[in-house]
Amino acid sequence: MTFFEKYVVGFLGGLSHCNLVKLLGYCWEDKELLLVYEFMPEGSLENHLFGRGSAVRPLPWRIRLKILRGAARGLAFLHTPERPVICKGFKASNILLNGVSSLQPLN
Repeated sequence: MTFFEKYVVGFLGGLSHCNLVKLLGYCWEDKELLLVYEFMPEGSLENHLFGRGSAVRPLPWRIRLKILRGAARGLAFLHTPERPVICKGFKASNILLNGVSSLQPLN
């Protein structure tokens, strides 16, 4: 594991915000880094918006706006001057839902 990879894992593990998925741990095996995040039972926003998955139900606009606000709060937390984080993977497939009223963007 390189110094950079150790730094990233330590940095992500230290982030804590109600709109971010918590990094629980990692596994470094066969030169591959695997990150372990908390389970989000409702899947991704992408699945709900585009009807992917067997148990996916469409989201009402009121819930979509609530999710949008939560995603914006999580992104704003990551973009503070104290710890600016570049979110190159900020997209619907990486916004994970923890129930229909909250969301957790994947770091």
